[in-house]
Amino acid sequence: METGKLLTERVADEIVRNIIGKELKPGDKLPNEFELAAKLGVGRSTVREAIKTLVSRSVVEIRRGAGTFVSARSGVSEDPLGLQFLDDKVRVATDLLELRFVVEPRLASLAAGRSTPEQLDELMQLCDACEKKMLAGEDFSSENTAFHAAIARASGNIVVPNLAVILCGPPSMLPGMPSRQAREEMARTNREILTAIAAHDGMAAYDAMLLHLAQCRRSITEQSLK
Repeated sequence: METGKLLTERVADEIVRNIIGKELKPGDKLPNEFELAAKLGVGRSTVREAIKTLVSRSVVEIRRGAGTFVSARSGVSEDPLGLQFLDDKVRVATDLLELRFVVEPRLASLAAGRSTPEQLDELMQLCDACEKKMLAGEDFSSENTAFHAAIARASGNIVVPNLAVILCGPPSMLPGMPSRQAREEMARTNREILTAIAAHDGMAAYDAMLLHLAQCRRSITEQSLK
């Protein structure tokens, strides 16, 4: 007979298989607790615990009043590289950005040549959501991560989306909010990346990503001098 912990793990694994089998994408909604319990033949309390486990693994996220959704972090933990243990946060942010300069312009260029209409629609929605948060002066890290991870997925390379989640996630952001001018520039350059990808212009997408990352670097410098 399964213990409560083993049953929870099994149900969590079943939910993951269900996500993969139905090819659910980040942002897609899962069936509600009652439906999952009926489908998996377990109690709702077991489903609830399994969902908590998957939230801790960044597989799903709970949105209050809306339900449970596939996480944009695709199962990647908040800090898989242990960056929180490095004291020099400016150095961490700068060095992560250095890696982004190596990887992301090429991914944007590939996305311009390989993105599907469905992926372009997703990019537009994510860009809008990120821009809204940026211009409102709200925490935009989750939306920003989702946008850049979607560009990585649109590149057609199945490995790099999770890498993009790590490079663009919360550890890459300095404490505090970038200045309004910096946020406006980041929103503008994000939009330029999207426009170039939608136009299937690989060179323009490459250049737009370089400009965006340069603005991120300026923002990091500004924050480090405060």
